Amino acid sequence: MRLRDLLLATFLLLFFLLLFTPRRLAPLLSRRPPPLASAAARDHSRLAAAVESGARRVEPCPAGYVDHMPCEDPRRSSQLSREMNYYRERHCPPPEETPLCLVPPPDGYRVPVRWPESLNKIWHSNMPYNKIADRKGHQGWMKIEGPHFIFPGGGTMFPDGAGHYLEKLKKYVPLTGGVLRTALDMGCGVASFGGSLLAEGILTMSFAPRDSHKAQIQFALERGIPAFVAMLGTRRLPFSSFSFDLVHCSRCLIPFTAYNASYFIEVDRLLRPGGYLVISGPPVQWAKQEKEWADLQAVARALCYEVIAVDRNTAIWRKPTGDSCLPNQNELGIKLCDESDDSTVAWYIKLKNCVSRTSSVKGDYAVGSIPKWPDRLNRIPVRAGLLEDGTDIFEDDTRRWTRRVDYYKKSLNLELGTPSVRNVMDMNAFFGGFAAALSSDPVWVMNVLPANKPSTLSAIYDRGLIGVYHDWCEPFSTYPRTYDLLHVDGIAMLIEHQGSKRRRCSLVDLMVEMDRILRPEGTVLIRDSPEVIDKVNHIAHALRWTTAIHEGDSGSPETEKILVATKTMWKLSSESR
Repeated sequence: MRLRDLLLATFLLLFFLLLFTPRRLAPLLSRRPPPLASAAARDHSRLAAAVESGARRVEPCPAGYVDHMPCEDPRRSSQLSREMNYYRERHCPPPEETPLCLVPPPDGYRVPVRWPESLNKIWHSNMPYNKIADRKGHQGWMKIEGPHFIFPGGGTMFPDGAGHYLEKLKKYVPLTGGVLRTALDMGCGVASFGGSLLAEGILTMSFAPRDSHKAQIQFALERGIPAFVAMLGTRRLPFSSFSFDLVHCSRCLIPFTAYNASYFIEVDRLLRPGGYLVISGPPVQWAKQEKEWADLQAVARALCYEVIAVDRNTAIWRKPTGDSCLPNQNELGIKLCDESDDSTVAWYIKLKNCVSRTSSVKGDYAVGSIPKWPDRLNRIPVRAGLLEDGTDIFEDDTRRWTRRVDYYKKSLNLELGTPSVRNVMDMNAFFGGFAAALSSDPVWVMNVLPANKPSTLSAIYDRGLIGVYHDWCEPFSTYPRTYDLLHVDGIAMLIEHQGSKRRRCSLVDLMVEMDRILRPEGTVLIRDSPEVIDKVNHIAHALRWTTAIHEGDSGSPETEKILVATKTMWKLSSESR
């Protein structure tokens, strides 16, 4: 009897499942409560509105968020595909899944060691992660000495220090005399190569992913060296085409010839005509990597690169100044991109397996033809002419920012030009006029070009400055507490639709992100209309910033105000841990 009852129950269950197909269940499911994401979005929006009105403060995040990077969160990325390192690229959560809270400093955090002393030592307590020192100390990366991390300047391929390595490169590459100015260091470690090039007047954008070498980019930025979290995976890197005079890889382990040479082709997109490519380490004359080395040489040959030298495990090529020879090189089937291809766009753009046309840019901007540094800083860049009336606009912009920075220093009591300010970000850089006006100060400036604005990033690089594309409705790819000064000319436009005052995202979310990347006791300077500055001031107080509002300089519009804010030093209470 029991067996018959069991069979009957099983039959009825199967009948029920067949009867109530997903289509039949849909009306039932539609009456369920809305998904959690919708509720979270409403809660996030209500909290942001309360903060913007001045009714709420933003509370600290839990202690576990001390190094929080929303778009490079290992908990999210670990669930993604490993193919072409997709999981190590940017993957940003929707705003409702990003905590609206203030990232706390670690226990024992101190005001960073000042530049230039910071190039060689930083406080251990500001990022107490010993993994690199333990694993790479014998290669000269870094070591622990008392309360400091010490940086001898070494690397895996130059354990005796980057200085000795640079002396070798100088035999083949013009690292002195201003011929080269902008460099890209791929897989940079703690950026000792880029730090050493500063003495030669070369400004290096160093990048590496957030990976098992915990906090390598955070160490670089704490040292005062330009650096950025990025991964060469499935997308173009967020830089304009033909920007770097030198591209360097020291044991970066990028498979340049994989995926139809997509990675080498991306490097070619970024390298200025006549620029230099240096690869040290595998696969260059490396044991058991003979095929990979042969393939690398074949790709360089197909793209018409000139071999300058192969010195033991270091290979140096020079990119041709034109693209006329490529159609005759069919060994690998690599072709030029269509003339309609825009090589300058690079924000969430998939990698391409065609070569960007250097002839798409009219004018002389190749290495050897472009003016030497520092003359190129204030020369009108060829690519400024991509904008209508670009030449006139560039000259006006240069004069405007020379005047404004002078006003900042004399009237706003900013510490520009002192060791207190080293890492600077211009969040709406346009032609890089703000950075150019600071060129005589001991600072470097990350020029950020909003991805939804007309592209002038190539002109910034032509000036000998560096920067990236970014959309400020998303978090930036850097660690917390990495910039001394954030500068914003027109904060409202960063989150508005093009040609409209309608917002794409929340001003509160943007300012919480600014707080995340700003160092304690760091400075924020925002220029905008009085109405916007009033809103910003409310939010700033909710972030525990101290503020002062100033009139603009004599040449600025009367409808513009300037807010100067300082991020206060605070610690988590014991009950928040």
